[in-house]
Amino acid sequence: MRLSAIFTSLALPLVSLAIPVSEYILHARDIGQLEPGTTPVLSQQAAFSGDITKCQGYNVDNTQTSDSGGLLIYLTLINKCSAYGTDIKSLTVSVEYETESRLHVHMYDNDLKQYQVPQYVLPRPGGSSSCNKDKSNLKFEYNQDPFEFWITRKEDNAVLFDTRQNNIPTYKESTQIQGNYSNYTVLPSHPLIFEDQYLQLSSALPKDANIFGLGEVIASTGYIRNSSATVQTFWARDVGDPVDENMYGVHPMYMEVRWDEKRNKLMSHGVFLLNSNGMDVILRDGVIEYRAIGGTFDFYFFSGPSPNDVAAQYAQAVGLPQVMPEWSFGFHLCRWGYTSVVDTRSTVTRMREAGIPLEVQWNDIDWMRAYREFQFDQNYAPDDYRAFVDELHSMNQHYIPIIDAAIGYLYNDSDVFDVYSRGHELDVWMKNPDGTEYVGAVWPGFTVFPDWFNPKMQQVWTEAFYNLSQVVDFDGIWLDMNEPSSFVDGSATNSTIPIEDTSVVPPNYTPQAPPTDYPEGYFPNVSGPSGNVTVDGQLTYGQNGTAPKNTALRRSFATEIAFEARDSSSPPDLPANNPDIPYVDEPPYPIRNQAGRLSAKTVSPNATHYGGLQEYNVHNLWGTMEEIHMHDTLLDLKPGKRPFMVARSTFAGIGRKTAHWLGDNYSTFAYMKRSIQGVLQFNLFGIPMVGPDTCGFNGNTDEELCNRWMQLSAFFPFYRNHNTKLALSQEPYNWDSVRNASIKAINARYALLPYWQTLFAKAAGYGEPPVIPLFHEFQNPSYLTIDSQFLIGPSILVTPVLQPNESSVYGIFPNANGVFWVDWWTHTKVDNSKKDNISISLPLGEIGVHVRSGSVLLLYDQPEYTVKETRDGGYSIQVVLDGKGYAEGDAKIDDGETYPVNELTCLTFVASENCLTSTPNGNYNIDNKLKRIVIVGVWNKPSVASLNGKTIDTSQVKYDEKVGKVTITNVGGDLNQGWTLKWE
Repeated sequence: MRLSAIFTSLALPLVSLAIPVSEYILHARDIGQLEPGTTPVLSQQAAFSGDITKCQGYNVDNTQTSDSGGLLIYLTLINKCSAYGTDIKSLTVSVEYETESRLHVHMYDNDLKQYQVPQYVLPRPGGSSSCNKDKSNLKFEYNQDPFEFWITRKEDNAVLFDTRQNNIPTYKESTQIQGNYSNYTVLPSHPLIFEDQYLQLSSALPKDANIFGLGEVIASTGYIRNSSATVQTFWARDVGDPVDENMYGVHPMYMEVRWDEKRNKLMSHGVFLLNSNGMDVILRDGVIEYRAIGGTFDFYFFSGPSPNDVAAQYAQAVGLPQVMPEWSFGFHLCRWGYTSVVDTRSTVTRMREAGIPLEVQWNDIDWMRAYREFQFDQNYAPDDYRAFVDELHSMNQHYIPIIDAAIGYLYNDSDVFDVYSRGHELDVWMKNPDGTEYVGAVWPGFTVFPDWFNPKMQQVWTEAFYNLSQVVDFDGIWLDMNEPSSFVDGSATNSTIPIEDTSVVPPNYTPQAPPTDYPEGYFPNVSGPSGNVTVDGQLTYGQNGTAPKNTALRRSFATEIAFEARDSSSPPDLPANNPDIPYVDEPPYPIRNQAGRLSAKTVSPNATHYGGLQEYNVHNLWGTMEEIHMHDTLLDLKPGKRPFMVARSTFAGIGRKTAHWLGDNYSTFAYMKRSIQGVLQFNLFGIPMVGPDTCGFNGNTDEELCNRWMQLSAFFPFYRNHNTKLALSQEPYNWDSVRNASIKAINARYALLPYWQTLFAKAAGYGEPPVIPLFHEFQNPSYLTIDSQFLIGPSILVTPVLQPNESSVYGIFPNANGVFWVDWWTHTKVDNSKKDNISISLPLGEIGVHVRSGSVLLLYDQPEYTVKETRDGGYSIQVVLDGKGYAEGDAKIDDGETYPVNELTCLTFVASENCLTSTPNGNYNIDNKLKRIVIVGVWNKPSVASLNGKTIDTSQVKYDEKVGKVTITNVGGDLNQGWTLKWE
């Protein structure tokens, strides 16, 4: 309170001075509403009523055909509205049939003063000259008075998006979110509203709609969204993985899936709103409503009709994901708390001594002097640091350091920081409205923030990393805190108060003691003082009888299981003008930012970028802009090599530049389960290289949890173990059972690397997601709620144990059209012929991995310690014949590192009638040989086998009659040539 009073007296009208976040009471605007209410969201500004019921929308004035054959519709406001902003009286609606599956509907102000995302940030896909409304799978129709439109898919005549008010239910009473009633869920009417600081549009949905997407979010309902009580806020926020709240990334895209009784199949479509301003999207039964505090309504509609089609069509629109370096699929290890080069080297050594493959070693902010980017801590002296990274490279391993978003500020005339000074010289740091540098506070103390819209920012950034690379030959970069995060609310200084006179004291966020909580389910009378829930490999979770089960598992699926148990790089293009926004810090409509004010724990929305552009419009783009610059920097520093970075804050389309980790999660079984929905979500968003902090970041993990999680994450695209400072160590060598489980899972992962590379090549080529839920492949509406299992491509089904103290699990093994599944480890067939819900035994250290019948997989023959050594060992092929003796598959092979990919060979495999063929097509020469072929589903022992007509020696052929498996060794095959294997 004392600081708040001081700042009130000193604040200038145009500059918000900072207050520590710890002094500002952060709260959700809904908390404490224990009874339902009828009050909509109140306006924060007295000039605006907040009453949308008085708004009547727009009329059509005129229409004309666009140059590309689409439609232009001109609208005029019917009556004064002024709900949460100043009315915009004249609008244009542009309708473009860009491809057969994509329709672009953009509603914008005629004066073009509303902010629009630049092409530099998200290049628009454009349209096909051959496509028109007759060839499109989608049909646009509208009413004139008032203007309303609806989108129909021609294939099934389904209305996919419908803004006609008569078809949309209203809700005059609030409903609950996380136990509290939210006035954001009051939806009294549905007019089209287009104001300078408030845009509103609603569309009808089916009852109990199946909605996926609208992230980044950890949804309490799992991967599927709650269609009757969701408020998804889009305002990038530094926060430790909350449930049902806004967090790091902004992806205003959703996929809806409907069961078509007539066609007996799932029909899917997608909707993407390209808008970078703060926004709420509300779901109540029968309606989705958009509420943005700026920008335009720039919609893209995707016709599907399969879920994979929708994901691919979306990725094609926002940008196909970057192909990843092969080494990035290895196992990564990090923690906050490796306080020196000695500590970090010791970890690498212990991993090798334990025999646990380690591909990439990371360092958190410990390497920085006083947490200041680009300066070395005394325990990371340049010579020692350089030698350590060189050692990693000599052992075919890789290295990644962290870089936080904010740059340390000079405290006094004697302070020296070259990166800050260079940026100050070129004037590239974000500004206060009065033109002084905006100063927040992050780990280094006082900080400035890069202005990514400044054309000179790339020069400063590349110089800084070039200088760093002269000491640390990093292979990739970890971008953290780039929402951007700031530990104070507002700027600490301005034109009248220099930093020497500021009253702001940056809070000390450095942990002073270890986390006090025991690991989840810990009972010291059984487990002793070790901190390990599991003792000598025995499960002891909750033996005091009070520890919770994993409540993140979906209730409906748990009920189903119980029943079955009884029964079975150029400068940015800036907008032409940047008009002042009247209410930047507290807009009339207060989006449901769970941190409170828009400026809480981030840069204030009144901060300015190059050309006068306000943070208000581009806050959600800050992280993406950094990632674009970082991508260009990596290309400059390592030309011809695939850039690799992992970033926290993301925006639509940035999968073309970066990977993502799921943020600061917790060491609990619930968060292990929630990591699955996060991976599925980002694969839908076109950012497929994604994974969690394995074993959990916050809090203390334990042996059982880390055992299960290390195995689960081995089957996610991005695989990193990372935890917080001073928590219990969770490197996998700390427990024998975790060590053994990790080695087993990593060996399987490394064998599957050619399959992973193939899936990512397809994602980079046309957008198909590598990791998918079951309903993407199998037409069953009961699978829509399943996110306790997932598929890697079409052929690998992963079934983890997600509950503590359990050694078996029920899983869905789809059996449509005679599909069956073969255990990865034993090649034993799962009997799913009578039902698809099967119990499998998975004691500690085991995870369910099954191969789909009819699949042919190219694998690495012998997993080794590193990816390079594994690759050098050559290939094998695994075939799982279906009930008719047929299987097929493909593989895309390149050198795993060159960017862009100019040399690529695709292998096509077909097995039929006791014959397996391989057909190559491409220009990449595959150096390593085919060593082994395994065929499962051969139920009569072959008397002879031949390759290209030449009989194979019987000593090379082994047969296992229990699983019907033929193994042929010492093949020595050249994958660059076509070949035929026969057995009889």
